[in-house]
Amino acid sequence: MKNKYNNLVEEIDKQEEVQEQKTNLDNELLLLKQAISNLHDNVMKVEKARKDGTDMVIAMKAATDSMDMAVFAFCRAVTRTEATVLKVEMTDECLNTIKSGREDLIHAETALLANHRRMMLQEIRNQNEEMQSFIKSGKGVYLSPKVFWWWTGVSYLTSLYSFWCLLQLIFLWLKC
Repeated sequence: MKNKYNNLVEEIDKQEEVQEQKTNLDNELLLLKQAISNLHDNVMKVEKARKDGTDMVIAMKAATDSMDMAVFAFCRAVTRTEATVLKVEMTDECLNTIKSGREDLIHAETALLANHRRMMLQEIRNQNEEMQSFIKSGKGVYLSPKVFWWWTGVSYLTSLYSFWCLLQLIFLWLKC
């Protein structure tokens, strides 16, 4: 009976193992079907992207051709415009308008320059007052660069003359 029981247990174990393998195979089959579906979707997306890319390239080429045509048309219009001869008639009314506009401009410029001159003179006066107050508040002697270098030169020449005179006295003393 033990043998029968063991056979029965073995058969149940085999059936459970077969059932487990079947479940595992079903899960793997399901995963494989999902992977195939994802692969199919990705292939479709790549195909669509390729078609969209081709359409974009065609559109870009058309836009380039269109821009080339626009530039050509613009250049042609400029060339034609350069060759156009204009005839203008100057009436007395136009001439008077131009003269009055020129006179108004001259008056405006004169007023602007006079105002600018007034402002510059006022600025110079302000700077002069600031410099005078600065000089009055300071101590010492202020010399312009020109005066400073003149006095430096005079001092240098005086010292050279004094040195020469001193050498002359020394030579006279040595001779005696």
